[in-house]
Amino acid sequence: MEKKLTLIQLIWIGTGHVIGAGVVSIVGSALAVTGYSVWLAFLVACVLSFIRILPVVFFTSAVTVEGGRYGMITRCAGYKYGGLITLSSLLNWSARGTAVLALCGYITDYLPGVNSKRLTVAIWAGFCIANLYGVDMMSRIQSIATPLLLAALGVFSAVCFLNTQPGYLDFSSEYMFLNGKEGFFTAVVLLSYSCDGIASLANYSTQAEKPLETIPAAMMIVSVITSVIYVAVGFASGAVLPLEQTGGATLTVTAKAVLSPLFFNLFILLGPVFALITTMNAGIMDSALPVMAGVKEGWLPSVLAKQNRHGAYHVAIGIIFVIGALPTLLDFSVSQIAGITMVLSALAAVLMIISAVNFPFVYSIEWKKSFLHIPLPVYFAVLAVCAALEMFVVVKALAELTPAMVILNIMLLTFCAGYGITMAAKMGIK
Repeated sequence: MEKKLTLIQLIWIGTGHVIGAGVVSIVGSALAVTGYSVWLAFLVACVLSFIRILPVVFFTSAVTVEGGRYGMITRCAGYKYGGLITLSSLLNWSARGTAVLALCGYITDYLPGVNSKRLTVAIWAGFCIANLYGVDMMSRIQSIATPLLLAALGVFSAVCFLNTQPGYLDFSSEYMFLNGKEGFFTAVVLLSYSCDGIASLANYSTQAEKPLETIPAAMMIVSVITSVIYVAVGFASGAVLPLEQTGGATLTVTAKAVLSPLFFNLFILLGPVFALITTMNAGIMDSALPVMAGVKEGWLPSVLAKQNRHGAYHVAIGIIFVIGALPTLLDFSVSQIAGITMVLSALAAVLMIISAVNFPFVYSIEWKKSFLHIPLPVYFAVLAVCAALEMFVVVKALAELTPAMVILNIMLLTFCAGYGITMAAKMGIK
């Protein structure tokens, strides 16, 4: 009998996946636009990000389906979108290259005598091989690495708290809200990207123990954990040094100032590097599962869903390895990777909202039995807030695309939509 993921395992998987090393680099940019209120901007970003995923939390408390976002959209918006979502999820495998590329950057900076590309690809290959031993092996790695990551960030934040500069929490200071409301909310949007990924726990619904309870509970607990860590890190980022030294810089500038060389190197390993490791490790399965749900329902060739004796999708993991390694080998940038499927992600966000509108009617009995059930007027009021926040984030993200990326996104959208329509016609789905 296959072993099911427990609540604590889901928490380690989700927390490790969400807390990426991006928080170490992005916090400096947030400091530059909003000043010492960055910790408050982190708190607002975490709260707003949790509100955005509430439809997924509600859905997973009532229904168990494969594929997370794929399952919710096809069941509540219509099976006709199955091909589009499956193919767009497949293209999103390119996102795995972001963490791999970031790891290569850290290796280049801190181990200058090493061939960083070869070592990075070797480490990435190691995690892909580990995932070939199934979800249980991935979960074991997360259960060790994620607590160490949290401990490193927590200890660092505590050291910075003990060395807080005078007047740091003076709300009347010109450095508290450096550029007023505009600067503060720019930081909130910037930091919100660090909070994304919690909803991916829905991908494990069919592999979790008591999924109607553990999946939504894990998403809520991970939201609390990441909020505490991010607020602490945000506070620590500007607590010790003057703003002119930390604004626009990475968190390592502060770490180097407050930690001895030994503990600084330990922080780099257990902080930024382990953040990348936990993101890379959980991201492999997170990428595969939504696509596999679509493959099993006929949207892509069945060979992609082949499993080994450990239940791992070995063909898919092999492809994910290649896609994840290419950006490092070909010297891509993080922005190039992030922009590839931006329009498809925006369309998926719209379909998720439509699905959330239909959900209480499609699964009325299941929703009423949910431990999170709320009256319909309250549900739709919450949904209206979710939709407004989601559309705000979508518009801001699309506005960042270059003309070349816009053209590429339109081409990919046209291809995915055409493929989905063609396959739906062959399968007799209207």
